[in-house]
Amino acid sequence: MVKCYCSALTQLRRLCSWLAVAGVLLAFPRHAAPSLSQSVPAGNRFEQWLAIVDAHKAGDPGMGVVEVSTWTGAELEAVVAEAKRHARVLAKTDVARANQTLLRGAALHADIGRLIPEDTARKSPTQKEAYAVRDGRWLGIRYISMHWQLGRSLLDGMMPDPALEPGVRAWYHELATDLLRMRQFAAAADHFARARQMYPTDPDILFASGVLHERFGSTALQAAAESINESNRAAPSVSSARAELARAERFFRDSLAYRPDRIEARVRHGRVLDDLDRHEEAAVELRRAIAEGAGGDLLYLAQLFLGRAEEALGNREASRAAFERASALYPNAQSPRLALSQIARRIGDRAAAQRELQFISKLPDDERRREDPWWLYYESR
Repeated sequence: MVKCYCSALTQLRRLCSWLAVAGVLLAFPRHAAPSLSQSVPAGNRFEQWLAIVDAHKAGDPGMGVVEVSTWTGAELEAVVAEAKRHARVLAKTDVARANQTLLRGAALHADIGRLIPEDTARKSPTQKEAYAVRDGRWLGIRYISMHWQLGRSLLDGMMPDPALEPGVRAWYHELATDLLRMRQFAAAADHFARARQMYPTDPDILFASGVLHERFGSTALQAAAESINESNRAAPSVSSARAELARAERFFRDSLAYRPDRIEARVRHGRVLDDLDRHEEAAVELRRAIAEGAGGDLLYLAQLFLGRAEEALGNREASRAAFERASALYPNAQSPRLALSQIARRIGDRAAAQRELQFISKLPDDERRREDPWWLYYESR
C-alpha cells in the first residue's frame, strides 16, 4: 500500500511506515501469550526513564525514544508503576511538577507508539494481538503497541483529577487524530473507549469515534473480517456493517448535539443514516449541511450523498439534480457520472446513459487526476 540497513532510527521509522500503509489493525479479543524470553531487570531503568523524559521533545524521536523502545514489557510496566509512585510522593510538595513528569512521560510513550512499531519478540501478558489486513486480505498478526496504554496509565495518575488537566485532553485529542491517520484502528478502539470515559461530552472525541466505527462498517473492513472468519481464525472484534454504522450514527449525533456547527460531522451523519435506510433523515441532514455552508470536498460529498438519498426516496429529479451539482464541482470525478448513467438507464434513456459512460472512459488513466473526493472519504482528514 513497502528494508534498509541504515541507522537504527531510520530503519525503525521505515518499518513503521510500512506497517501503517500495508495494513489496518482489527482488534481481536485474545491477549498475547507471555514471552518465553526472560527480562533482565535493570535497577536504574526508572532513573534512565526520568532522564530521557526530561530531555525528550514531543514529536522528536531522538535516541532516547529508540532506547526506551528496546526495553522489555516487564521493564516498561515496572517503570510506569514506579513513575506513578514517584509522582504521588512528589505531589505532596509539588503537584504541578508531579503532573508535568507524568504528562511528559505520556508524550514520550505516544511518540514511541507513533514512530516505532512494537517488536513481536517483546510481548507482555497484557499486550493485545491484532490482525493486519490489506485490500480485504489477512496479512498476519501484529501486537498492539504497549506504549499507548502506558501513556494512558501515566495520565491516570495525574492529580487531583486527570480529566481536569488541559494537557491530558490535548494528548487524547492529538493521539485520536494520529491513530486514525496511521490506520491503527485496534489501538484507536481502546484509546477512544478510555477517552469517552474521561470526556463523555467532548465533541471531538465523539466525532473521532464515529469516524472509527464508520470505517469498521466499510466494505473493505467488513471484507477483511469475513476473510479472517473464513480462514478459521478467531473472530475479530468488528461487528456487522449495520451494527458498526449504528454505533457511528450515535456518535455523530452526539457530537453534533455538543457542536452543531461541525459540517463534516453532519455530512458523515447524513451518509450513515442513508446507509441505515433512514433516507428521509439523511436527506434532511445533508440539506442542512449544504445550507449551513458546506464547501469544497464536503459540499461535493453532501451533494453526492443527497443524490443517493433522494433516489432511495423515489425523488428521481431531485436525485439527478444533486448528482449534477456534485459533478459540476468536480468535473473529472466519476462517482456522480456513474450515478447519472444509472438513473438514465433506469428510465430507459440509453443515449444519456451512454454519454456519461463515454465521458468516464475519456477521463485520465491516472486516478489521482480524476479528483474524486469520494475515493478519499475514509482517509483521516
